Amino acid sequence: MFEKLRDALCLKSEPVAVVWAEALEERTVTYKKGAEHGCVIPLVKMAAFEGRAAAVGRDCVGCRGAAYHLGFIDELGPQFRHFLSTGIPGQLEGEGYKKTPELVDALMQSGLKHLAAPKDYCVFKPVSLLSPGDEPEVVFFLVNPDQLSGLVVLANYDLPGNDGVAALFGSGCDSLVLFPRLEKMGRRRGIIGLTDVTVRKMLPPEILSFALPFDRALELEANVPGSFLERKVWQGIRERLINS
Repeated sequence: MFEKLRDALCLKSEPVAVVWAEALEERTVTYKKGAEHGCVIPLVKMAAFEGRAAAVGRDCVGCRGAAYHLGFIDELGPQFRHFLSTGIPGQLEGEGYKKTPELVDALMQSGLKHLAAPKDYCVFKPVSLLSPGDEPEVVFFLVNPDQLSGLVVLANYDLPGNDGVAALFGSGCDSLVLFPRLEKMGRRRGIIGLTDVTVRKMLPPEILSFALPFDRALELEANVPGSFLERKVWQGIRERLINS
């Protein structure tokens, strides 16, 4: 699946589908039930670079932030406004990602929508492992800047404008799952992600993500033939990717 994109972009990782499930398949990697410390990003890397299905769920999410952003809980707690901004002296170290707690309030009230998880588990599944019964909602690609440039251009290739892609402030979970889920109900833009400073240390320095609704990704795959991806300028970049 996505063979044209994978070949044109010289992807060294596998596209990963986001699938919702009521139970986990055998050999799916996840955190222990009740685990309080565990990030989604190592599971995402496992799916993309090792070809293994990985998941988090209502009872094994590992991180309260991920539980919220993936839709397993509907609130982050009263201290989140301080955690994302200035902190509380002597009590809580703030991340400094927003200047004031009031700006966090405004973000949560208007700019950061919430979607409930439709099932008990969010599975990150390499597309080669998808089965006929799966209903993937989102797919994401872990890419370097050259590959990202190709995806950004292709996501605008069949549109009249130049805004088929967005880079939004948010967590790693937002950019991989929540934001493309929201796009599925709207403009179906591609989402550039993994710009969350907190997760950067878990990733190779050259890697970002490009996520989009699964059906939109199929359209990009169909648009590869005849596009710039088969022409001279890209072929020069592709040669560099092959040799890197």
